[in-house]
Amino acid sequence: MQKIPISIGILALIQSFSAIFLLIHVIISIPFIIVAFFDSAELGFLATFDTIWDWIMISIHATIAAALFARKKWARNFILFISGIGLIFGLINLAAGNTFSILAIIFDIVTILNLRRKSVRAWFVDETF
Repeated sequence: MQKIPISIGILALIQSFSAIFLLIHVIISIPFIIVAFFDSAELGFLATFDTIWDWIMISIHATIAAALFARKKWARNFILFISGIGLIFGLINLAAGNTFSILAIIFDIVTILNLRRKSVRAWFVDETF
């Protein structure tokens, strides 16, 4: 069994935490969506769209966490791409008024900066590390 570098383990935990945090947000918002549909159909549809958007963010962060533990040669570039998409979606989510996405934005920035380090790059490429 190969040892995972501490920074990769921390990144995977951070991304997992972000997915769980957004999942909690979705669960908390379900009663509000039901109430919004009774009050106004337009507001209910908007709240449903926000929940769908959060599910997209959850899947992005869970995918990044899984790819970090996979340690394939393509995983680093995949994670950088998905983190970039997650960062853009997080900024859009923040602009829409979801303050829960602030942590997701921070996690994506930390992931992108950490994956650009030479030692992390070497870990993904070198099979014998």
